[in-house]
Amino acid sequence: MYVNYWTQKLNIPDLLFVISSAAAAQQRFDVVRDGDEVTLPAECFRNMMQTCEETTWLFTGQRNTTETLFENGKFNQAARTKPDRLNVIANCSLVIKKVSVEDVGLYTCRQFDASGNKQGSDSDVYLSVVN
Repeated sequence: MYVNYWTQKLNIPDLLFVISSAAAAQQRFDVVRDGDEVTLPAECFRNMMQTCEETTWLFTGQRNTTETLFENGKFNQAARTKPDRLNVIANCSLVIKKVSVEDVGLYTCRQFDASGNKQGSDSDVYLSVVN
């Protein structure tokens, strides 16, 4: 079994190494099947915040371009990923419906305070898709 991670193919031992390395760096590595739904946890979310309006979700895809998917409480309509497949739930986690290979990449959750100052550390989730 092989997993498409960015533009490389990894076998299972390599994949386990990547997962353990990501865990050590306080990052997450999710592998989902093509067409499934995935929830990316917003570990950057601070319980003191009442809403997700101060939460930003960024996406860096296989071409190393970064897009803002969600900020100021709404989805960016110009984002490559179709907003009708995305949802942010009460704890600010990002839900992606009907995952495809176009969704492979790095998702970053970033939290701000009401003044626009970044709060805490970013939360990174590396998403990979298998057939």
